[in-house]
Amino acid sequence: MNKEFIQAVEDLEREKSISKDLLVEAIESALVSAYKKNYGTSQNVRVNIDRETGDIDVFMRKDIVEEVTDPFIEVSVEEAKEIDPTYEIGDIIEYQVTPMDFGRIAAQTAKQVVVQRIR
Repeated sequence: MNKEFIQAVEDLEREKSISKDLLVEAIESALVSAYKKNYGTSQNVRVNIDRETGDIDVFMRKDIVEEVTDPFIEVSVEEAKEIDPTYEIGDIIEYQVTPMDFGRIAAQTAKQVVVQRIR
């Protein structure tokens, strides 16, 4: 997405009296679901839409543990410390995992969310 997306959201905010933050948060939430559906994952995922640029980032969140029992949701403290030596057991680490083709999925999802919100 890009500045055109942000402009469209701001236009909706003015025309339909729907908060920009509410729209963006709804789109972020829908994008988490779309990511999980399209990439077959049940991982802890967070989507962030930059409110100024419209850029979308997808992050996978993992718990830092002593011994990994589920590599989809956990990472060893040793591996985490290779990224940042300040990580401790119990912390959460985030990896950016934005897919190359996620823009198309994001655009479709955003459109669906906006249509639902303005009804």
